[in-house]
Amino acid sequence: MRCGRVMARSWAPSALLAVLLAGCIPSNVVAVEDRAVATPIATAEFVPATAEAFAGLYESVEITGAAAAALRKVYYLFRPGGRFTGAALLQDGGEERFATLSGAFTLQGGAVVLGEGAEPAQAEMAQDLLRLRGSDGTVVLRRVELR
Repeated sequence: MRCGRVMARSWAPSALLAVLLAGCIPSNVVAVEDRAVATPIATAEFVPATAEAFAGLYESVEITGAAAAALRKVYYLFRPGGRFTGAALLQDGGEERFATLSGAFTLQGGAVVLGEGAEPAQAEMAQDLLRLRGSDGTVVLRRVELR
């Protein structure tokens, strides 16, 4: 009799938790805008970026070239009027660290300059993608909603 009570108590909390969790997860947990299929990078048709389409928040989805050795993730927020802020997660030896950059950007003829004295990068867009190509590599970013 005593053994039966111990067993009932040991499985009851986990069974209750399973039932509660199953009842708390609705079938529509993914927001409508997140259900759409994202543009595949390999088949995207990139065109030179324009100032009208450039503004927004972007996060990296692909980093190639020499830059990939140190960059783990990149975020940029471009504002209308030529202001930007960005953060990069860097692999610095055995440690990771964030580096940030803010300032003015210029976009002209498909080239973007992020801050005074920076090297121009080719800026190309395809629907929700932004590709920045410089001498050290290429970063492909996907537009994300600023919440």
